[in-house]
This record gives sequence, C-alpha cells and structure tokens, in this order.
Amino acid sequence: MRKYGKMIGVLLLMMLALGVLAGCGSDKPTAQKSRIDEIKQKGKLILATGNYRPFEYHDEKTNKIIGYDIDVAEAVAKKIGVPLEVQEMQFTSLIPTLQNGQADLVIAAMYITDQRREVVDFAEPYMDTGMVLVTMKNKTAINSVNDLAGKVVGVKTGATSEKVAQDIKAKGIDFEIKSYKETVDYLLDMENGRLDASINDLLNQLEYNKTHPDVRIVGDPFTKASLGIAVKKGDKELADVVNAVLKDMKQNGEADKLYKKWLTGEK
Repeated sequence: MRKYGKMIGVLLLMMLALGVLAGCGSDKPTAQKSRIDEIKQKGKLILATGNYRPFEYHDEKTNKIIGYDIDVAEAVAKKIGVPLEVQEMQFTSLIPTLQNGQADLVIAAMYITDQRREVVDFAEPYMDTGMVLVTMKNKTAINSVNDLAGKVVGVKTGATSEKVAQDIKAKGIDFEIKSYKETVDYLLDMENGRLDASINDLLNQLEYNKTHPDVRIVGDPFTKASLGIAVKKGDKELADVVNAVLKDMKQNGEADKLYKKWLTGEK
C-alpha cells in the first residue's frame, strides 16, 4: 500500500506540474504587431499634408500634388515597401488627423515647436529656416544690418519679421520700420523703390526669388527654426524609419538635389 501511495503521489505531482505549465502557456500574451507590419498590411503609407509651395502644391498641368515634402514622403514609402497616399487638408487639421489614426505621418513644412511636441512626436529636423534680410541686387551698399542706418525696411505686421526688425533697431541701428499686412506687398514695394530692404522667411524668400531675380538675400538668417516630420505620439518605429531615410538622403546627396530642385531652382 505504501508503494502504491508513493506512485499516486508522484502522479499527482506530475499532473499538477503539467497543469501549471499549461496554464502558463495559455496566459502568455500574443506578440504585438510591428507598426511597420501594420502599414504593410494596410497596403499604403498615408501622408497628411497642406498646400505650401514649393513643399506641396498642385502641378499646373497634371493637378498632381508635387513638391519637396512629397518627394521625401515617397522615399519613406519606398523604404517600407508600400505606395504613398496623399491626403491634402487645411493646416489646422493635420495634427488632429494624425492623432486619430487617419494618417501615418505629417510632412507639411511644419515648424517643430514645444507646443506641438506635447501632442505628436517628430523625427529629426529635415530642414532649417529663419528670418533673413533681403534687398535689390543694385543696392550694393547694403551688405549687413549695420548698413540699414537711415534706410526704410519692410516687414509684416505682427509677424516674426516685425519683431526681428524691432530687435535690430533696439541694438542702436536707426532705421524706419514700415509694416504691411502681406509679405508680397512689401516685397513689391521694395522692388518699386519705395523700400531699401525687407525682412522675410528664408524659404519663402527663396521661392519668391525664382520669379524675381533682381532680389537678393543678404547674409545668414537672424533666427533659426526647424521643419519636422510628425508621427503619432509614441510611434517610435515609424519615426526611426523616417530618420533612416533622412540620413540616407543626406549621405547620398539626394537631400541636396531636392533642395536645389524645389527651393533654389538650381539645376
């Protein structure tokens, strides 16, 4: 009887052990699907963007959305191995669309700001910009802010250009600040000889200069801002893919080619 009792005890222990192992197996969480696998399964990378030439705008002949940002997004989609779907919308709708999962990423010449960082994540900056001094090519005496003394400078009312002009003037350089409602208005006034110089965003000015070759940019930007590609908060996997694409584009010269193609108009 003692022998049979030991055997029964051993069997009970074995059954208990098997039960515990089976229980562990059933409670094991299923592996979470990769974010990139989700995009591949969906069969497309969805880009939310706006309309801001030369970053994203409609081609006059085909009406297709083209631009610097579109080329970058195409490179990201190619890296993942899916086609790109472009969704154009108002700038204010971009981040909400990303947050609710209707888009995978936002590329729209968007400034990286602390306020935006609170609600979305950004890949590494892909382009820098800032406010610059501009004048006419025949104004050879203006080569720095120090040459603005006694001059008339155009800016946009309530914009960063107006603040930059006020900051320069506060440093002791005496010139007249003339404010306008729209950037194009003071640039045209400058071309017509009613202003000596203007202050404008670098990227906006580069685009303007394509069709106004007598205007020139003087020196480096006064301020610095970075453009970023936004992904949903916590979407590190997609951000890593974007960063890898941006790094490759810088190393292989593609970023420089796109800058010349879309921003400066160089061949």
